[in-house]
This record gives sequence, C-alpha cells and structure tokens, in this order.
Amino acid sequence: MGKMKNSILSSLIKKFVMSITGFVLASFLLVHMLGNLQVLEGPSAINGYAHFLQKQLPWEALWGFRVVLGGCFVLHLVMAYLLVVENKKARPQEYIVKKPQVCSLAARTMIYTGTLVILFAVIHLLHYTVLCLNPEFKQLDWVATSGIYEGKVLHDAYAMIVLGFAKPWVSIAYIAAMFIIGFHLSHGVSSMFQSIGFRNEAWRYRLNKIAVAYCFIIALGFSITPAAVLISKYTPCKIMPVAQIEQQFEAKAKVAGTDKPIFIDYKEVCASCKSCNK
Repeated sequence: MGKMKNSILSSLIKKFVMSITGFVLASFLLVHMLGNLQVLEGPSAINGYAHFLQKQLPWEALWGFRVVLGGCFVLHLVMAYLLVVENKKARPQEYIVKKPQVCSLAARTMIYTGTLVILFAVIHLLHYTVLCLNPEFKQLDWVATSGIYEGKVLHDAYAMIVLGFAKPWVSIAYIAAMFIIGFHLSHGVSSMFQSIGFRNEAWRYRLNKIAVAYCFIIALGFSITPAAVLISKYTPCKIMPVAQIEQQFEAKAKVAGTDKPIFIDYKEVCASCKSCNK
C-alpha cells in the first residue's frame, strides 16, 4: 500500500513539474512569435529587436532567462520520459485485445511529437542562433539609419532570416515543424490545467477549445514569415525583397570572402523592388 501511495505521489509530482515547465515554454513561444513577426516591418524593427536581446539586456538577465528556459526544457523532457517508463513498468505486458482509450490523437502521440519538437529546437538553435549551419550569416551587418541605434552597426537579422527561408526545403520543413509543435501543444496546454487542478468537467470542453485556438495561433504566427519569403520569391506578390537580397548577398560574399562584413544596401533593394516603386 505504501509503495502504491508513493508511486501515485511520484506521478503527480512529475505531472505537476511538466505542467509548470510546459506553461513557461508555451508562454515563451507566444512572446518569441510576436517578436519574430517584426520581420514583416522591415530591417529596422527586427534588427533593433535582435540587437536589444543580444547586446542591450544585462548579461545577468539574458543568461538568467536562458538558464531558466533551458532548465524548463530539460525538466519537461525528463519528466515526460520518466512517466513513459513508469507507465510501461505498471503494465509490462500488452493486452491481448486492445481497446483505444477515449482520448485525442494528440494525447496518444505526445511522446513522438515531443521528440520531434526536441529535434527541431536543436536544429533551429544551430541554424539561427549559433549560426553553425550557415556560418556566412555571421558576416551580415547593417547600419541603422534612424531610431535609437542610428549610425550603429548591428547584425542584419532581417537579411539572415530572408536568406535562410529563401531555401524552399527550409521553409517547408519549418512550417511543418510549427504545426507539429501546435499539435503537441493542443493536448499539452489543455492537460496542464488538469495537472494543477484548474480543469474540471464543466471547464474541460472550454479549455480544450482555448488550447486548440492558442496552438493554432502559435503555429500560424510562426509560419507567416517562411510563407511570406516563399510567396515573395516564387509569385508576383512581393511581400519581402527576397530576390534583391539574395543577389546582393551572393555578389558581395564573393568579394568579401569569409572574413569581412557584408552589408545589404536596402536603398538599392527598395529601388529595384517593383512592389516598392510607386
């Protein structure tokens, strides 16, 4: 009896930790999405935002945030896999006749979609944060022409994002990953309330709907930028000057080599972009 009680308490603690860490991670996704959407406003907005996060924040705040977020990610992962192992030990033999439980596909595939989310997170960090998949992006610089950073040289996050998503397979894979994340969250966000005691039968349906809506917004919001880049590159609708940035980058990279900064001339980009010429 004592072992059973300890096991139940242990499972409840794991689920509670998963809920708290899941809430932190889901909240971060919303903030991160809203910040990234500034790319649609042009180089000034997104480059200033990226510079503020990387250079203006006190290192204690920046690394404190990274440690907390990384800790939540690791804890969430560890608790999830411990619960899977625990469930398998509780039922070492498969049933002769399997009757599917009344739960969603998202709930039954959490461990698989969660694994894909981890894989995507690692690749995303290597691609756009560490810049080891495209080291040439480190050379991209931009001189602010207005605002609080006027005259300062900042990293050109705008050109980096455009060039990264200009490869169709990258954008398609990214969009697919966003909807896998949304699918994973659609169950996670809803069950989070149950684990911390905020969900009852009266609120179950409503919270499920709220969770699905939230996750759809997250998936859609993150998919807007890669979709805009592809649309701009392959259709007459020029939301972003993709071709002009690619042409300048390729030409200037040949001259600059691998050790000199590359500056995209956005005045030239705007002058050559038909969608900008009124």
